Amino acid sequence: LKKEKIAFGIGIRKLLQIPTLDLDVESAGMEHEELIPIPRENSNALRQIDPLWESMQTRITTLEERALLSPEFNIAKQEMNISKEQFYENIDTVLQEWSTVISNQGSEEKTIIQVILIVDIIVFFLVLIVIRKSLSPLASISQALSKVKEGTYGEKIEYTGTDEIGQLVSNFNTMSNTIKEKDDEAKKTDIAKDEFLAMITHELKTPLVPIQGYSDILLSEHLGKLTDKQRERIGIIKSSSETLLSIISDLLDAQKLDLGQLRMKIENKNINETINKAIIALKPEAESKNVEIVSNSKDIMINHDPERISQVLTNLMKNSIIAIKPNPGIIEITVDDLPKEVKISIKDNGVGIPKDKQSNLFKKFYQVDATLTREKGGSGLGLAICKGIINNHHGRIWAESVQNQGATFSFTIPKEASKRRMPVNSD
Repeated sequence: LKKEKIAFGIGIRKLLQIPTLDLDVESAGMEHEELIPIPRENSNALRQIDPLWESMQTRITTLEERALLSPEFNIAKQEMNISKEQFYENIDTVLQEWSTVISNQGSEEKTIIQVILIVDIIVFFLVLIVIRKSLSPLASISQALSKVKEGTYGEKIEYTGTDEIGQLVSNFNTMSNTIKEKDDEAKKTDIAKDEFLAMITHELKTPLVPIQGYSDILLSEHLGKLTDKQRERIGIIKSSSETLLSIISDLLDAQKLDLGQLRMKIENKNINETINKAIIALKPEAESKNVEIVSNSKDIMINHDPERISQVLTNLMKNSIIAIKPNPGIIEITVDDLPKEVKISIKDNGVGIPKDKQSNLFKKFYQVDATLTREKGGSGLGLAICKGIINNHHGRIWAESVQNQGATFSFTIPKEASKRRMPVNSD
């Protein structure tokens, strides 16, 4: 009974948050514990336990001092049972009230947290909508600027606001309209300029034909004998007219390429014949400068314009003759019969082309060495015309060179028949 009283006293002290250091907890098989603070919302109910326990302790002490089977023991036992039941009921009441308070507090806190969370979500979406609405015009302006950068002018942005963004949109729309108007005017001017240049070069070309013709007649002495002085001067006239005719022809071809008016006659011809024709035409000039032209070309039937491909070969070989240092010079023409295309390469042992200038070779009027051009002639249009002709054949053209080690120009002609059948050049 004493052991159970101590154990029960320890439980009561823990419930009432009273230290157990003065009790003999070891005799009850228990240990001292650190008490965890417990809310005392039901302090009135807890205070009711104290006198009940005190009255019970008195009866238990009496039972400890007297015989167990005495009448006093039975009376004390009954009173103790009554007090115990009342004591248990009070403890149950305290615990129930305590649980109710804690539950109510938790429910209120949970409700507050849920409300705060909902408010946060609503505020987040409102901020997101406001930001998106504010940035929408800026995104439209950015997209419109990208289109202007790509060359699409006249873009307009729809925005009805009168704030700073509205002023920015209005200024952009005005700027876009102005750029479009200026661009249209520039395009019309360029077209008119190209058409005029094509017309004037054609008109300049026309009177040169009889000049060359009469020069040939005079040099052949069909109209009478010529003195050495006369022959020399007529030769200068013929040479100058040929140079001028070549420059005018290059200008005319370049303008026709820009206008998409360079007409070609695509035929299934032997590429070997085209190459030999170009070599024969340039052989006298090459021999006069001690330059040898060799070729490994073979008979290959392929769709191409013989006159235009011959023009490409002539331009490339002329450039090689200009770049080659005499004594001796050599130009090698190689033909590779590939599965899907024919590759033609023109290689020389000239001065070569610097690496930093190779990317601009096929641009109009570009000259690698202006000094060399002034000495030996040239308009800077030859390679641009070559590129345009090869592009119209759906092929590729490129250059490979190391300075002071010569250069190699290559181009390809696809074996598949061209789907575009171009009419014969009116010239």
